[in-house]
Amino acid sequence: MGLLEGKSVIVTGGTAGIGRACAIAMAREGAKLVVTGRSADRAEKIKPLLESGQAVYVQQDTTREDEWAKVVDTAVKRHGRIDVLVNNAGAIAIKPLDKITPEDFTRMLDANLHSVFCGMKAVWPHLVKAGGGAIINNSALMAERTLGIGMAYAPAKAAQQGLSRTAAIEGAPAGIRVNTILPGLIWSDGWIRMAGDKPEETKTNLGKSIPLGRVGEPAEVAEVVVFLASDEAKFITGTEIPIDGGKVLA
Repeated sequence: MGLLEGKSVIVTGGTAGIGRACAIAMAREGAKLVVTGRSADRAEKIKPLLESGQAVYVQQDTTREDEWAKVVDTAVKRHGRIDVLVNNAGAIAIKPLDKITPEDFTRMLDANLHSVFCGMKAVWPHLVKAGGGAIINNSALMAERTLGIGMAYAPAKAAQQGLSRTAAIEGAPAGIRVNTILPGLIWSDGWIRMAGDKPEETKTNLGKSIPLGRVGEPAEVAEVVVFLASDEAKFITGTEIPIDGGKVLA
C-alpha cells in the first residue's frame, strides 16, 4: 500500500516541471488525482496518468473562483471527497524596479498569491468535512533570499508564506495541515528553456553556486510533497521547507 493510498488529491499546474513530478509521484503512492493546467493541450503531457485512470485533467485559470469551483466539483464527483491540495501553479517575471509595470506586479500577485487563497478557500469546507487533510503551497526560495531580482515575484511568494502560516493556525482545530515548500534551483522546464542550446553547461554552472554542488530535480521536490501529504507528516503544520541543496545558507 502506498503512502497516499485512496487519498483524493488536487494538483494545480500539474502538467510540467515540479507539478508533473508531484502528480506522478502521488499517483505512484496510490492517490486519485485531479490535475489542472492552463490549456486543453497540456493534458497530453500527463497522458500516461490519464490513461491509467488515476488522474483526470481539468483546464483551469487558478485566479478565478468559478474555475476553482469546477475543479473541486470534479474531485468530489469522481472521488467522493478531497484530502489534499497541492497549490503548485504560479508565474514568474524577473524584472528590476525601473522596468516592472504595475500590471506586471498585479499579475504576479494574482498568479502566486490570489490563486493560492482561492484554492485554499475552495477546498476548505471539503477538508473540514473529511475530518482534516493537507495543503501544500509551493512558494520559492526567493521568498527567503530575493537574490536582488524578481521585484514582483519574490514579494508575492513571501506574502504566500504569511497566508500559509495563518491558514495553518486556523485549520489546526479541524485537522487541516498547511505547509509550504521553498524550491531553489530546480532543473525543470523553465530553466531548460532559458538554457537554450547549452543545457548541460548551464546546469553545471548553476550547480556551482549550491553547497551540495548541483541543481535539484523536480522528482526531489515531489518526494517532499508526498511526505507532507501523507499521514507520515500528521504532526507537521505551518512549516516552510527549503528544497535547495543548502542554497539558503550560502
